[in-house]
Order: sequence, then structure tokens, then C-alpha cells
Amino acid sequence: MSEIKLLYNALKLSDDELDQVEHLAATNYAPEKIALFLDVQKTDFLKEWYNHESEVRLRYNKGQLLAEFNINNKQRELAESGNITAAQIFLKESEKVKIDNIRKQCLFS
Repeated sequence: MSEIKLLYNALKLSDDELDQVEHLAATNYAPEKIALFLDVQKTDFLKEWYNHESEVRLRYNKGQLLAEFNINNKQRELAESGNITAAQIFLKESEKVKIDNIRKQCLFS
């Protein structure tokens, strides 16, 4: 019996398109909507997005992380300036992150 190999053609996106993936992910767009925005096949884009080592997924995660950082950093600045509401929100988010980190440490150590 001869072996049949399926060839997988990875989605090729330009640097500008990858930057758009980052920006759209930062504003919480779903991968399906990003594919539509970029005018690429949804199934091809999702194959790349489901691959956690692909450039598409890395840039998507980076966009979300940068947005989260910017928001948390601004919240920290407001809290340090004396805004009580901002301080409460910042402390609540800090506690959530600590709990998530402990959970991950317990599950993966």
C-alpha cells in the first residue's frame, strides 16, 4: 500500500495583515470576524488560529495581552493618583491574577 500524504498549505499573511490581527484581537474581535476583515478563508484562518505555535495565534495572543496591559497599567496609574474606585478595581484584578497563577502552578507543576 502506498502512503497518501495530505499537504497542508499554511495561510500566508503579510506583516501588515499580522499587525491587523494584533489590533483586532486587542479589541476582542473573534477569529472568525478577523478572517472576514482580512478577506481570507475562515477555515484557513481558523486552522492557523487553532495552532498555538502559528504566527497568527501568537500575534492574536499578543494583541490581547497588550490591550490587557494597557488597561491594567492605566488602572494602576489612576489608583496611585488616589482614585478610590480605580484602586478597588485594580486590587480586585490583582487578586484574580494571583489566583489564576496559583491555579496554573498547581495544575502544571
